[in-house]
Amino acid sequence: MIARVVAALLGWWSLASPVAAPAVLAPALWVARDADTTIWLFGTVHRLRPGTPWLAGPVARAFADSDTLVLEIPPVDPDAMTAALVRVAPVRPAPLPVALDRRLRERARALGFPARAFDATDPWFAATTLAAQPLARAGYSAAPAPETLLATLAGRSGTAIEPLETLDRQLGIFAALPQPAQRTMLARVLADPDPVPAMDRIVATWGRGDVATLDRLLASDMDEAGPAVRTALLDRRNATWAGKIAKGMRRPGTRFVAVGAGHLTGPGSVQARLQVLGVEVSRVR
Repeated sequence: MIARVVAALLGWWSLASPVAAPAVLAPALWVARDADTTIWLFGTVHRLRPGTPWLAGPVARAFADSDTLVLEIPPVDPDAMTAALVRVAPVRPAPLPVALDRRLRERARALGFPARAFDATDPWFAATTLAAQPLARAGYSAAPAPETLLATLAGRSGTAIEPLETLDRQLGIFAALPQPAQRTMLARVLADPDPVPAMDRIVATWGRGDVATLDRLLASDMDEAGPAVRTALLDRRNATWAGKIAKGMRRPGTRFVAVGAGHLTGPGSVQARLQVLGVEVSRVR
C-alpha cells in the first residue's frame, strides 16, 4: 500500500507543479495510541490552490501506514450534492430584511449570478456560495484540498474510508441554524468583498503547523458568527466525533482521521474532548 500511495503522490506533485515545487508545508498532526490501535488526527483546510504540497513527512508516513481513512463525510459527487441540497432546502424560505436582500442581490450580480439566484434559498446557502466564489476565482478549489486528495489516494490503494457523519446530516446542521444566525452569516460575507487575503493567512498558518495562531484566526470568525453557529458547527460535532473516535480505540488497527482544522484547535477541540474521555492525545513533532 505504501508504494502505491507514494507513487500516486509523486504523480500528483508532478502534474500540479511541473515547473518548480513550492516549499512543502508542515501542518499539525496528533496521535493517540494503545497496545493495538493507532489513531492519527489531522486538521485540514477544505480548499487549496493547485500545486500546494502538504502531504509529506510525518503526515504522509502516518497516512501511508493507516488501514482506514476517516473523513467528516464520504466523498461526494456533484449530483449527490445537488440532491442533498434539494432534500434540506426549505419549501418557502423566510424573506430577508429589505437592506440585506438588496445587498445580496448587488453582490450576486457583481459575482455573475442572476440577481434573483438566491430567492429560493436560505441565507446560509447564499452566504457559503458567495464566500466561495471569490476564492474559486483566486484559484482555491476542493480538488487539491486534503479530503479530496486523501480520498483519491485511499481509493487507489484500497484503504477503507469511514465517515463521521452523512452529507445530509452536515447540510442539515446549516439548514437548522436559527434565521438570525443565518442572516448574520450572510451579512458578514457581504461585508467582506474579498475573502482571499484572510484565506491566504489561514492556509499559511495551517501550513506552518501554528495551531495557536490558527485558533485565534478561526475563533475570531466563530465569535463574530455568534454562539448558535459555534454550538452547531463546532461544539456538538466535536463532542460527537470524539465519542466515535474514542470507541475506535477499542478496535485494533491504524486510522487516519482528517477533519477541518477548526475542530482540532481551542479548548473545545476533539483532542480536548478525547482527553476527558480518557484517550491520551499528543502532538507529533
